[in-house]
Amino acid sequence: MRNLSRLLIISVVIFAALFSAAPFSMAQDLGDQPPTAAELEQFRSDLAEMLTSLDASVRKMKQNPLVSKTTSKSGKDMTQSVGAAQKQLEKLTYQELEQIHHAFRTTFPKWRDAAGLMERLAEKIGGNYSAGKDDINTSNAITPDNCQDAFNAAPSFTDYAATKAAAIVADGAQNVIPPPLNIIATAAYVALEEGALAAETLNSIFDRCSGDEALNTLQSSVTNVQNSVNNSQTTVLNAVSSATTNLTNAITSSKTDILNNATTNTTNITTAVSNAKTDIVNNDNSNKTTIVTAISQAQTAVITAGDANSAAIINNDNSNKTMIVNNDNSNALTLNTNLTNAKNTIVANDNTNTTNIVNNDNANKTMIINNSNANTMALNDLILRAHIEADLATESNSVKVAWYMTPTANGGHLDLVQAIVTQTLANILAAGGSINNAQMFLDRANADKAAGNFKSAYDNYRKAYKAAAN
Repeated sequence: MRNLSRLLIISVVIFAALFSAAPFSMAQDLGDQPPTAAELEQFRSDLAEMLTSLDASVRKMKQNPLVSKTTSKSGKDMTQSVGAAQKQLEKLTYQELEQIHHAFRTTFPKWRDAAGLMERLAEKIGGNYSAGKDDINTSNAITPDNCQDAFNAAPSFTDYAATKAAAIVADGAQNVIPPPLNIIATAAYVALEEGALAAETLNSIFDRCSGDEALNTLQSSVTNVQNSVNNSQTTVLNAVSSATTNLTNAITSSKTDILNNATTNTTNITTAVSNAKTDIVNNDNSNKTTIVTAISQAQTAVITAGDANSAAIINNDNSNKTMIVNNDNSNALTLNTNLTNAKNTIVANDNTNTTNIVNNDNANKTMIINNSNANTMALNDLILRAHIEADLATESNSVKVAWYMTPTANGGHLDLVQAIVTQTLANILAAGGSINNAQMFLDRANADKAAGNFKSAYDNYRKAYKAAAN
């Protein structure tokens, strides 16, 4: 008897959802223009708000222990479905959103009302229950039904019908939308199905508590209602199939439009580039002609001005030459006279000075020769020292100057080399500098020199000098 009552309730609900003036119905709206990006973003926002509201409503309904026990056995997890749907919703592209938008328009047109419907159902179911003791005694029940909770929370048949109808339409939407894009419609279906299940449970308990007075009256119409349900199911499936075909055709048409538009744009771009190239070449040729003409005109102007300036310079130069020659001749006479007078004066004075100069010159000559000889020796010595230091600063494997490395007794300057290196180390140390390992090379050089190994001695003098100078 209880199972038959439940079947009757389900039949009535589906019949009411499909054929009464419920807020959910199948619809076709294929003639609209594609939504804009702003409209798709608003659609995304509305979907997120609906999912959040459905999740909150299911949670509130489950505050009723009768609903919580029933829905926990259904195997559906609304929290997981909503969480997955919300994560996917954030990542959907505009093309994917447009597919869902089209499917919702054609199979689930009043999906926005689902949230309000579930809110009202949750307020009725979740907000009206008590831990009553007026339970129905059933000998085999694991958990007895609480009649008072059922009386307080049971929704009307209209609420139940609307919720079940919404669940059926949401199920149709999830079948139209290809996976995995249908996860949002699936989440809505799961929530609405849980609401319908809660309403069915509470109505069943209400019916059980109230008795089965109407059962005999309604039983005769079960067969007719079942037939209506079967016919409605066929109608839903046909509508889903038609919507799927329309969606596929729309996607194919959109693809063709995109390809055609891309081909047209490619042709337009190619034509524009070719035209731009022609314009650039023509403009460049025009500029070239203008520049060549300007250069030619400037060249002619420069040559003409140069010829005129050349003639003016020549004429001015000839005029200046005549003036300079005349002035020079006049000055020559004056200078000759002055020179004659000065000569006589100078000769007389020169004769007087000659004796003094000759005497002084003879004395200075001796002094100059002596000083010059001394300076010559010093200069020669300075030049020689500079050349020796330059040779000491060269690489050790470079060719040596034989005159510098030959012993002094054999006509060379090895003694001077030794003196220069020794003095260099002393000067650097006195100035507070570092001579590195120069002293070691100097000691080796002195030992080689004393042993008659003048070539090796010179090599070590070089190393000592460079070590100190670095």
